[in-house]
Amino acid sequence: MGLFGMFLVMGCGLTIQQKGAVNQFATATRDLSVSAQAEFQRSRQDVVEMNRFRLELGDPMADVNKLDSLLTLDRTRDRIMALQALEDYGGLLNKLVGIVPEGELLEASNTFVGSLKQVKGVQLTDQEAGGIGKAVAAVGGLYVEYKRAAAVRHVVETTHAPVLAVIDLVKKDFDPNSDFWSAGYRKTAVDLSGHAESLDLLYPPKDLLSKQSTQRAKTLATENMNRFSAISVQIMTLVSTLAEAQKNLRLVLNPSELNVQSIDHLATQVRDFKTIYGLLRNEAPR
Repeated sequence: MGLFGMFLVMGCGLTIQQKGAVNQFATATRDLSVSAQAEFQRSRQDVVEMNRFRLELGDPMADVNKLDSLLTLDRTRDRIMALQALEDYGGLLNKLVGIVPEGELLEASNTFVGSLKQVKGVQLTDQEAGGIGKAVAAVGGLYVEYKRAAAVRHVVETTHAPVLAVIDLVKKDFDPNSDFWSAGYRKTAVDLSGHAESLDLLYPPKDLLSKQSTQRAKTLATENMNRFSAISVQIMTLVSTLAEAQKNLRLVLNPSELNVQSIDHLATQVRDFKTIYGLLRNEAPR
């Protein structure tokens, strides 16, 4: 008999420590997802801004109809949807270990399942989706502890592989050595800086106005790339920690193997990242 099945038979509810661990994991997952969604949107806007600067400098390779270059709206939307699924996963777990109205709990379940099924490259069968809905619906408005525990375990177990797949997609995008989102961002920064450098060679030393313009372009490209690189390193580290915490979450739900170290580590790292991200993007932490 599997781990989750054993607990269903025993009819055990979650301990206070288990609830705390699940809630901490869920909150960290949501916070990380929200920040990563914001970075996809802001990095796309960076690319638009850099390409506008290229046009101002007369770069013949810049296209006014493709200001977002490789970071198109469709590609941005796909990534936002993947992270929305992670955010909704955390939201559902938060509600399952909290006290919320039955309707709100069912809505959270439906939202998560709907989000996860829309993520490209991630598989969740109709049977699995239906099983999640039934497990959550069984909790009802009474919040019988063993039913709530069963629902949490069912959600975590059923969506384990899809959740890890989503996490892997996010990690690839921020990997500086991969040919994904990071590569598209870097290409635009290099194009802007390279065009500004080539213009510098053409301008006479006394043409200070033109040289100021190219210097602003090079500074913008460098600052953007440095910031994006710093954020990417943070997000890559966090999603690796999140993947490890997700793997350990199933063990956390087993009292005989309760070890919340990886979840504590994740929560601490995400809290630190929110502060760092706010500083890098000039935002007050929420």
